[in-house]
Amino acid sequence: MSDDAIRRIDVEWVAIKAGIKPANRVTVDPERAGEVEVRAQREGFHVERGARVIEFPGRPASAILYISPDPERARELVAAEAPLLPPRGNRLPVAESVPLHVRLGGLLGFPRCCVQEFANRLRRGITTRSSGGDAHEDFVAAECASAASQRYLGRLNDLSADRRLRIITFYPCRYDCPTAAKYAAAVFKAAAALDHAAAIAIRASMLGEMKIDVTGGRGTDAAGNQESLTLQFDEY
Repeated sequence: MSDDAIRRIDVEWVAIKAGIKPANRVTVDPERAGEVEVRAQREGFHVERGARVIEFPGRPASAILYISPDPERARELVAAEAPLLPPRGNRLPVAESVPLHVRLGGLLGFPRCCVQEFANRLRRGITTRSSGGDAHEDFVAAECASAASQRYLGRLNDLSADRRLRIITFYPCRYDCPTAAKYAAAVFKAAAALDHAAAIAIRASMLGEMKIDVTGGRGTDAAGNQESLTLQFDEY
């Protein structure tokens, strides 16, 4: 699949335009924030900017935009995430941060079961494995989802080495979660109607063997000397 094919599909934009998702949270270079805001407004959406620009050591600064057809929802998203943003959010007690994360996920339209499972990991420690020990947040989420799964649906695969290759933009509670699977199927259908060739190419790339190690390395980037998890996604 060509890189151009991947770039033709923005699953969150597809989902909100099709009315499948009630809101989007977008992080962009602060200099591009105005451009993205104008694009969304031209499409009939309301846009609110995050309470402040996100800055982490060694990373480029990012502006947050909340996009929704419902102005009140966009404003509620700003209020829900504002206390979670650094530097204050880094010091927020777990008992205070969990309800805010749950509200944020709900406002973005994520499945309640997936949001609650994320909350469970937050309470335990987002990088703490259920069996004990520490690992990358993505590995912990995948390990928990795998342990709860009987089937591995490619449309719920969030482990591709290319992080643009995904239909869902949240951690699934299981790789066969009925609610997440229904959502992903609707988004894929809308994407295929928009660009059938690109959607089919993305679907093909989300099937097969996926590997993640405890440091968060994926695919060929997974370190051979690190404990890893290998999952087989055989059905879409």
